[in-house]
Amino acid sequence: MAVRTLVLLTLLAGFGSADPLQTIAVEDREVRGRVVDEGGMPVAAVDVSYTWRANGPYYDDSGKPIERSGATAQKAFWDHVGEMAPLGDKPAKTGRDGRFVLSVRPGFFFVMALDKARKRGGLVFLPRGDKPTEVEIRLAPLIRVKGSLEGPAPGERPSWTYVYTLVPEDPARPLAMPRLVGCGSYEARFEMSLPPGRYFLEAYRFDGENTDRIARIDPPKEILLTRKSPEVDLGVLRLPAYQVTTSGKKNQAKAAGRWSDYTQHYGEKVPRWYAVDGRGVRKDAQASDFKGKWLLVDFWGLSCRPCLSRGIPKLVKFYEEHASQRDRFEIVSICIDEDGEIKSIADLDRKLQPIVDHVWGKPLPFPVLLDPTFTTWERFGLPGLGTVILIDPDGNLVKGDETVLAEKLK
Repeated sequence: MAVRTLVLLTLLAGFGSADPLQTIAVEDREVRGRVVDEGGMPVAAVDVSYTWRANGPYYDDSGKPIERSGATAQKAFWDHVGEMAPLGDKPAKTGRDGRFVLSVRPGFFFVMALDKARKRGGLVFLPRGDKPTEVEIRLAPLIRVKGSLEGPAPGERPSWTYVYTLVPEDPARPLAMPRLVGCGSYEARFEMSLPPGRYFLEAYRFDGENTDRIARIDPPKEILLTRKSPEVDLGVLRLPAYQVTTSGKKNQAKAAGRWSDYTQHYGEKVPRWYAVDGRGVRKDAQASDFKGKWLLVDFWGLSCRPCLSRGIPKLVKFYEEHASQRDRFEIVSICIDEDGEIKSIADLDRKLQPIVDHVWGKPLPFPVLLDPTFTTWERFGLPGLGTVILIDPDGNLVKGDETVLAEKLK
């Protein structure tokens, strides 16, 4: 998949080819429509949402989230494997005329409807953009998809698993959220009902209660559902070997004494970052090479959707608005690929091309460095990707970001 989706992140804003401040979607999108049967007749009492849960309702009859504190309540919350329920903030339900109005969160580009009996359903993809949209969803017999998970060791039954069903990604919407249905289980199994179509399964487990290690199917498994089979049993899916999560890498660095929180070192010289390649600057360039100028450093990665949709466009806007003062400051963008899959700026450019084409509208105008390791992250003690730090003309860390820099440049 073009961009990994381990956590749900809301798209906020970006910039496009015509206007670098073009809004991607900062507010919910209104979707109006009608649900009909295969004969074109309206269907009432159909649930409509952009995201679903295959573990039963998330909310009780009063609209409050179901209680799940404590082991017993938690197990009960997840035990309804295969029970389809809408999960959006405000799911819609069709009236007697089959019509509905739904607010869709930014980043989602599809809507699924399931009838009351969960026997028929339909999925529609929304047109690009964020304008109010009118759709028609035609119901068809649903297909039951089920399976189980084992691993990483052969025959090992995980104590907890989670499976997402993803819709195919749209190359023209590279930052969109493709997750449609989620299913958690204490029995290492999954089951969900889906309309005919092409989907992908993303599955993972943590190492018991230890969230420092994760095993996940990567790339996601592709499945094609047709009306020929009302039920598809995928059998046992094998999880690969564990990988260390970001939190695990942080804990390892702290235990080894390699972790240094930059917020505890304001007024001191900046740590040395690590890079294997660069554009607009030497790959071995350091903050000291910019002495005499204010330096804004942005730490980001392809897994950080807010970085790509909001953080970087905001810095591009700043860079362009202060073009006449560029003799007094510079921005350095450090891309961190902690999985080590991106080896060069050329690799990074290939990964970024859909973002450049459909979100940014232009390549980054400031210098870019690439760190395909966790080295820079731990040397600075970053709380996460999307962190921006400010360095004064003497090379010392200063508390602040581009708003503070704007004041300094006055």
